[in-house]
Amino acid sequence: FYFVHWLTDLAGAVPTPLNGSEKFVLGFPLKVLTSFILSFSIIADLGNAQSETQVYENYLRWRWETHKPPLGNAPRGVGAIARMRLVVMAQGNSKLLLDAFQRLPEADRRVLSEELARTGCEGQRYEMDALQDGRGPAFLVYYGPAFLQKAGLLDPRGALVVLAELYRQARTMWPLRSNAAGFNVVVRIDALKAETVASCVQPFA
Repeated sequence: FYFVHWLTDLAGAVPTPLNGSEKFVLGFPLKVLTSFILSFSIIADLGNAQSETQVYENYLRWRWETHKPPLGNAPRGVGAIARMRLVVMAQGNSKLLLDAFQRLPEADRRVLSEELARTGCEGQRYEMDALQDGRGPAFLVYYGPAFLQKAGLLDPRGALVVLAELYRQARTMWPLRSNAAGFNVVVRIDALKAETVASCVQPFA
């Protein structure tokens, strides 16, 4: 639904049909638009006997395996879903963020590995990840991708440290509970999406 919504929303941002098409042809990065259109093939799986988590995991794996330049085999085990989600979130900065992820302090890498692997769907787990803790709620950091694409280009490791701290602070407000396994919390970071890592760490400097 969100794919269709985004497509029609962008096309309808300019009132006349031809100008709406120009929004895609002239004002949208070809790499992103191509990936977006090709993603519709994944939506067909929603009508099959697959869970929401299985459909999303298939999408993440597809994005990893079709990445240019190639990233190798899709990861498995601890941090696998985190790494695949970072590739999707980062778009052009994916290699920088993947390298930075491996250089994170253990505590920050663990936070991202766990929080990004929570499904928000009761009784569902990612097959490719090692996380077995089914408690919730799961977090959606709204504008997280925008933050990583801007701040992550200049300081990929620092951007991931900030993201880990956002998850850590959110978890203090919404502790893990077994009866919240099927819940999701949207954490909006509108004020940070265009900021650098330095301005996040020292906002009044």
